[in-house]
Amino acid sequence: MGDPLATTDARPLDPLREPQYRRFWSAAFVSNTGGWMQNATIPYVVYQITGSAGDVGVAGFFHYVPFLLMGLVGGSLADRFPRRVLLVVFQLSQAGVAVALWAVVVSGSATTASLSALGFLSGLLGGVNTPIWQSFVAELVPRRLLLGAVTLNSAQFNAGRALGPFLAGIVIVVWGAAAAFLFNAASFAVVVVVIASIRVRSDERRRERPSETSIVEALRYVRRTPAILTCCGAVGLIAAFGSSLFNYLPVYGESEFTVTGAQLGLLLGASGIGAVIVTPILLGFQHRVEGAHRLAGAMAAYGASVVVIGAVPSYGVAVAALLVFGASYLVIAATMNTTIQIVVREDLRGKVIAIYLMCLTGGLPIGLLLWGQVAEAIGLRATTVAAGVSLVAVTVLFAWTGRFRAMAIDARSAGAGRGAAAQAVSERR
Repeated sequence: MGDPLATTDARPLDPLREPQYRRFWSAAFVSNTGGWMQNATIPYVVYQITGSAGDVGVAGFFHYVPFLLMGLVGGSLADRFPRRVLLVVFQLSQAGVAVALWAVVVSGSATTASLSALGFLSGLLGGVNTPIWQSFVAELVPRRLLLGAVTLNSAQFNAGRALGPFLAGIVIVVWGAAAAFLFNAASFAVVVVVIASIRVRSDERRRERPSETSIVEALRYVRRTPAILTCCGAVGLIAAFGSSLFNYLPVYGESEFTVTGAQLGLLLGASGIGAVIVTPILLGFQHRVEGAHRLAGAMAAYGASVVVIGAVPSYGVAVAALLVFGASYLVIAATMNTTIQIVVREDLRGKVIAIYLMCLTGGLPIGLLLWGQVAEAIGLRATTVAAGVSLVAVTVLFAWTGRFRAMAIDARSAGAGRGAAAQAVSERR
């Protein structure tokens, strides 16, 4: 059965025909490339300083845990104030942190503590920025193009995830690790210029005032909406067991494969390359395969690829498995983001997206700490295998308890409701 959220008359690349979305998409690619350069460089610098997988986990924890703390703040702001203006403010703020990271590393005074502190500050700003960013995408295209727009947005994010770490590996060898942070700071300028030129309906101040009651209402709404609840539960577990692997790839490169430069960059960027490769396939078949089925298959493949990376001590096999890892994650992210964007009530969009991102960013720092501590005790490879097996087990559990089925039913109902509303509007015209 086809995805009820898809619109058959919309072609996969149609969102790029919308000028504002096209400009935003291009700028976001530049920014995400810089951001992933920074994300790959921080654990590299920490491991170079300490030689400890545990310290890599600690730095990652402090980088990502603020996303959990600040997500609802960003969601509330997104539902009240002009999202375009908010994005400009937070892009500039994050650029300032990137410059500070550059200054600390280039001066030779970087420590795990200083990198963790600046990572924490970057995470605070990023935690507020992310739900605003995700909500903003829905304003740039008509609803019939939202499925393609979210998928293309995930594609550019993963293209940045491929190119950023690859470039980081080269930049580190040629100019040193500090230069990667400077490149990230410069990338924010492109985004600010583009966003400042865009005008959307959220430029009018929202009347709704963020309050504790509205946040509680959003939590209740998530709890009673199976499609969104399934996405929130899945993304937290995926982050904890699978996404934490990315932060430990520099450890694999340094201690397991002893690679540097372009080879290290390929290892760090392979998952993003896999996502880019699968994008045309996803754009072609996502209209024909129900979202819940896509999510179940992708979660199983994601977990299996993690097992292979830990079980097979080969650089080539690891790169191949990371291609599958990234391709699977693109399907997971695009499916869950699209489902939430279309199912959610408009007045709760920012807060619900924030709750979803809190599940993601809550699972990630916990997973990073857990990976680091377990790796110190039993080794990184055994930890990786255990995490991958856990992901496969989670997928089986979700299928056995009917979560994927409930997600499909809820999504079909939402799709039917949207279709009926659109038809009613058309008839009134």
